[in-house]
Amino acid sequence: MMKSRTILALIAGASCLAFGSRAADAQSKDSTRASESQALRYESYYGNARIIRGADGPVVGTAGWFRDFDVEKLVAASPSAQPDARLYKTNNFRASVVGSLGATVTLIGIAVTANSSNNASSPILIIGGVGAMAWAAQHFTIAYSALSRSLWWYNRDVGRAK
Repeated sequence: MMKSRTILALIAGASCLAFGSRAADAQSKDSTRASESQALRYESYYGNARIIRGADGPVVGTAGWFRDFDVEKLVAASPSAQPDARLYKTNNFRASVVGSLGATVTLIGIAVTANSSNNASSPILIIGGVGAMAWAAQHFTIAYSALSRSLWWYNRDVGRAK
């Protein structure tokens, strides 16, 4: 008799857990789907980033070299995300300009060196161009970190608004 009561109690407990968690799952899925469908994320590829809404939603923007994508407008619903969106915009533009100038100066330095001219400016051009590209790489890193933080703040505020 003792064993049957124990087995009956285990079955009753397991069924309560199973059916109770299904109801809680249904409720939590409904409340999280609203924020998940509005959440923003980005995927990077070849120096660019696609900003995507939701888990498998549409691409709402593309960021990268000389891409004029208004992240501030996209995250306008979150005041916390605005400073990082501005930081992204500023650093991305600066890095694009300086990186392009650095690549151009480096190529000019290489062309001067390839012409076998005994010109003292060629090492200066190459070193200056590579330095500019390194500075640009650092600012691209700052820009994409700011983009990531901006999207994080936006997603946090979207989740709280519900």
